[in-house]
Amino acid sequence: MTKRLIELDDDLLADAQRELHTTGVSDTVRTALKQASAAAARARQVEWLRDGGMEQLEDPETRAAVWR
Repeated sequence: MTKRLIELDDDLLADAQRELHTTGVSDTVRTALKQASAAAARARQVEWLRDGGMEQLEDPETRAAVWR
C-alpha cells in the first residue's frame, strides 16, 4: 500500500461515511474505491451482454475460453 496525502471535502467525506456505513477516513476511501471499481466492472459486463456476449457463449470452444 502507498501512503498518500490528499485534501478531502469534509462534508463529502461525512456524506460518504453515512452512505457506506464507515467511520474512518481510510476505511471510507477504501470502500468508495472498491465500489467504484466494482460498478465499472458491472457496467462493462452489461455492455458485453448488450453487445451479444451470451451469443458468443453458444460455441463450446469460446465458452471454454471465457471460463479460463
